[in-house]
Amino acid sequence: MIKLIKSLALLVLLTACATQQTVHRSWPEGAPSLAYFEQIYAEDLRNQQEQTLDEYLVWVKRYYEGWELYRRGWLDVTQDLVVQIENPQVAQEVDTKMYAVGRAIAGEWAKKTNTRKIFTRHVAIWGNALVESMNRDEELKLIDIVQNDVNRLLADTLPVDAITADRYYAPDEDDVFSW
Repeated sequence: MIKLIKSLALLVLLTACATQQTVHRSWPEGAPSLAYFEQIYAEDLRNQQEQTLDEYLVWVKRYYEGWELYRRGWLDVTQDLVVQIENPQVAQEVDTKMYAVGRAIAGEWAKKTNTRKIFTRHVAIWGNALVESMNRDEELKLIDIVQNDVNRLLADTLPVDAITADRYYAPDEDDVFSW
């Protein structure tokens, strides 16, 4: 029995090492540096009690690349926005602003649920609003609004329940799926 427990413990340790090496070796191209997120993690002592650095970094990667439950990551969303903009200067500005707002969101969203201020619901609302902003040619305006809301959430000056879909765009009265 003790041999089995030792073997299982060794397997868990090896898996953890492999996960860490995988996270570090396959950091998403186009995402902020690994060092940036390691610093965010290091500054949050409360989250460190709930989540390891490796767990945190896995969630950062999922945010940027997508994963099984949500296949489109922030890098995909950014690319979708940028490629549909004809003006190269505006496209560059959208890309730069999406990088900044994405970095702020990812740094907080990747934390353990009971320690964070940005939740999956927020990310989904912002993603849907970004799609709507493309239809209205209002990408830059919306990105600025989202960045302001993210900053306020992180500063505890905006309640988490203030982030709703109708904060960004009024519901479409012709949409049979909206309530």
